[in-house]
Amino acid sequence: MNNKRPPAKLAEHKRRAANSGTLGRVLIYASEALLLIDSGRTTLDEVLDHAPDDSRRILEHLLLNIYRFRRSIRASWEKFCRKKSSPEVAALLDTALTQCRFQSAVVPYSVVNAAVDIARKLHADKFVNAVLRAALKEPFRYPSTPGEILPEAILRHWEKSFAPEQLEKFARLFISHPEFTFRLCGNAVLPVNARAVPAFAPFVFGSGNAANIIASEEFARGAYYIQDPAAAMAIALASGHVRECRSLLDLCAAPGGKTLMAAELLKDDAEITAADISARRQKLTAENFSRHRKKAQIITAEPANISGSFEWVIADLPCSNTGVFRRRPDALWRFSGQAMTEVMALQKHIIRQAARLTAPGGWLLCSTCSIEAAENDALAGELTGFTLVEKRTLLPDEQHDGAFAALWQKVR
Repeated sequence: MNNKRPPAKLAEHKRRAANSGTLGRVLIYASEALLLIDSGRTTLDEVLDHAPDDSRRILEHLLLNIYRFRRSIRASWEKFCRKKSSPEVAALLDTALTQCRFQSAVVPYSVVNAAVDIARKLHADKFVNAVLRAALKEPFRYPSTPGEILPEAILRHWEKSFAPEQLEKFARLFISHPEFTFRLCGNAVLPVNARAVPAFAPFVFGSGNAANIIASEEFARGAYYIQDPAAAMAIALASGHVRECRSLLDLCAAPGGKTLMAAELLKDDAEITAADISARRQKLTAENFSRHRKKAQIITAEPANISGSFEWVIADLPCSNTGVFRRRPDALWRFSGQAMTEVMALQKHIIRQAARLTAPGGWLLCSTCSIEAAENDALAGELTGFTLVEKRTLLPDEQHDGAFAALWQKVR
């Protein structure tokens, strides 16, 4: 979950990019979005949500590769610099060189020319021209070690937490493209030309051609939900305890994936409330519930402003996102001790509200997309009058993302 609201500057960048040619539009939007993401003012998901419709797929491919290969890309142009570049110029160089290396449909020197035009406003056109042309004369060497791949802060942090072989695995995963996966909802069957992938019972997941799945009649009527298998771990953890619950509250519901899974476990007359602070993302929640023919009260509200008592409360908490770096590689570039402290403070606030809203004898399920022990283990310290039933951490793998979940029961 992400609680950041997109900055107004994204709209400004969108307008500026619209006045340039195709290459210029992509370079302007991607490089300036890069600065916003790096500053912590937004995320890759938010940037893509607000990207121009006609270039969203190009931008997604470009930005993902910038973050996956940033250390190698930056090293390949920094060696031609005698002094440190400004953040604006560095972002432009990262973007342009990544586009040359990873987008085969573009002519590299056309990208250079577009980048030079943009750099002219920064009074760095000659510098950008010289650096890009020098870098392109050398073949790109794909990185192979954690030190060549992972951002410095997370590399040093994980060296203290994981064995060298696990760190090497994370590095390989970081520069890989995760497969497209989807959950089979209700009594749906695996489509032709798709294959089953390991998942957490009672949920079933498949993998197949994304375009075919999304364009299918089955998807339109709610037979499939696009999701990583790791998302099912939390709900599966609670599945043996909550089936008789008559009321469910998901405090951080948008866009509704976990809430829909939870709804499948409950009886048809159970009262479901899906809450989130983002009105924009709650529109997606409403669309998903409508497509899947599930009823819920969908509200936009801060956790502290919600009242009532619920037999099952779910809190899919905002977190460092270190478990989902295959799909959100920007998360590892934003990792820092300060960012962890800030997100943990927010987690504590939400879990205290979740505890307040859990009925005596009821169930509280907390989950994150983080694999940080310090972050996840701190959650229990905010709960009094609860008994821990089970907790689990799932490390990222070729077949799924990473995740954490813990289930508590409130003392009667």
